[in-house]
Amino acid sequence: MSNEQKVILKPGREKALLNRHPWIFSGAIETLPSFENGQVLPVFSSSGNFLCKAYFHLNNSICGRVLTFVDEPIEKAIEDRICRSIGIREKMFNPDITNCYRLINAEGDGIPGLIVDIYDDLAVLQANTCGIERLKLLIVKLLSKKLKLRGIFEKSQSTARLKEGLEPAVGALFGKCPKEMLAKENGMMFLIGIEEGQKTGFFLDQREMRQLIGRMSQNKRVLNCFSYTGGFSLFALKAGAASVTSIDSSKQACQYAKENTLLNHISLDKHNVVCSDVFDYLKNNNDSFDLVILDPPAFAKKKQDVNDACRGYKQINRLAFERIPPDSYLLTCSCSHFIDEDLFGQVIFQAAIEANREATICSRHIQAKDHPISLFHPEGSYLKSLLLHVT
Repeated sequence: MSNEQKVILKPGREKALLNRHPWIFSGAIETLPSFENGQVLPVFSSSGNFLCKAYFHLNNSICGRVLTFVDEPIEKAIEDRICRSIGIREKMFNPDITNCYRLINAEGDGIPGLIVDIYDDLAVLQANTCGIERLKLLIVKLLSKKLKLRGIFEKSQSTARLKEGLEPAVGALFGKCPKEMLAKENGMMFLIGIEEGQKTGFFLDQREMRQLIGRMSQNKRVLNCFSYTGGFSLFALKAGAASVTSIDSSKQACQYAKENTLLNHISLDKHNVVCSDVFDYLKNNNDSFDLVILDPPAFAKKKQDVNDACRGYKQINRLAFERIPPDSYLLTCSCSHFIDEDLFGQVIFQAAIEANREATICSRHIQAKDHPISLFHPEGSYLKSLLLHVT
């Protein structure tokens, strides 16, 4: 193979790939052939040893993203990873109890740039890079072949996609794709807004935490901030919470929260759904709650946002600390990739100090099990949460 057809790394820069890290930074590359953004190229060390096959983007600091560390056809590598992911999820979930889950979690499942979520017999796909955009037809073909799907819907609107020069893409890729779907999580029914909802329609990564909140909620007064369509709230109500108040600034999300309550045969008498800015609500409302949930959207969507995000996390947690009575619980979360676990813990510590409250950590949590993190790619960890007992 001639040099024109392959990427060659600088001397000594192959260690990350030998350790199976899936990213290749532009500074590690000695020779880069002429290529189209998203094209798959083989990668070699300076001594001529094959390292991997990756797709590349000329204008991204993460210049290459690895699809396979074996010299094999890319079509085979993608098919093998999709089949492996399907097999793993089949062992995770009983479809009679839970039929919505993440099938492909980017690097965590060996396909960087690709997200695929399943809602019953509908797949929702996010192509976040030029490389996946070029492979999209293959991926759709494989998904429709391997799974019994009524449709595959694309909802590619991420900031990562925009950084690669791609326009948002929303619409059906295969079969029939309804605007809304009914899906089941641990026996609870949810109406999912496929087209209009956030992310792919639901926040599947908090599944285990919703179960935990359910176990803790009996006879408690629960406040669910940034409640979206009421996931935490419904599990609390089903478990026998004395009352639940759900706060979200989206009128549409609040309407879904009410519909989901009725869908699960729960009276709205115990579910107070309030359309409000959470910061304003906590500043101006003096109601007491035994269990408060803070699961805000990502405050830091890029590295430059970290300082502002930390101020936001500290303020919202300080307000919660100031409002909840002694012997209560606070579940506080961050899904900001750029806020790591140590920094998040420091922010919560500062919020407790400023509010003059004592708190102990009961447990720590990461994203749900169908959102795997590659051992070789710790950057795939983004969701972190603390369950605190506040005195």
